[in-house]
Order: sequence, then structure tokens, then C-alpha cells
Amino acid sequence: MHTFVDVSGHHGESFSVAERVVVSPSAGVFHPAEAGGGYAIPAGAVIGHIAGQEVRSPFAGTLMGMCAVSGERVQAGQRIAWLRVHDSLHDR
Repeated sequence: MHTFVDVSGHHGESFSVAERVVVSPSAGVFHPAEAGGGYAIPAGAVIGHIAGQEVRSPFAGTLMGMCAVSGERVQAGQRIAWLRVHDSLHDR
């Protein structure tokens, strides 16, 4: 899902949101695949595990950080990571 505001027909600046969050697919204890952030990941990259289930990012971009810490009990739909996407839509 891309969320953006296109004001191309108006005077002034245009604005698009290039931030995305990855949410937990289920409840359980979260364990990140790697610590930290600041590196590029492809769509489908494993960013962690919850109850033995892989958590994959549906977006390609730069992993900016984790919203959940290792060992944290998370609920389904809870934000666990955030990314900055880089595609032609946002690089205009």
C-alpha cells in the first residue's frame, strides 16, 4: 500500500510519505534477525521471528530501526520495524 499526497497541479512543494512499518503477523515473542538498522533490505527479507514464524518485510528499502526489542511479547498487528522506501514514486 502506498500512501502519498500528490499536489503536482498546485504551486508550492509536493509531499510524499516514504516511511513504512512492518507489523507482527501474530502474537508471540519477537526476536530480530539482526540488531540495529540503517541498511538496505529487499522486499521479502526476513527481519525477525515470532513464535518460530518468519517475519518478512513486504517492502524494499532502508531498515531504519526496530519498534520492538528482542524478547518483547507482541500482539498481532503491532508495529515491529520501520523502513524508508526508495522507489520512483518517492524519488521524484
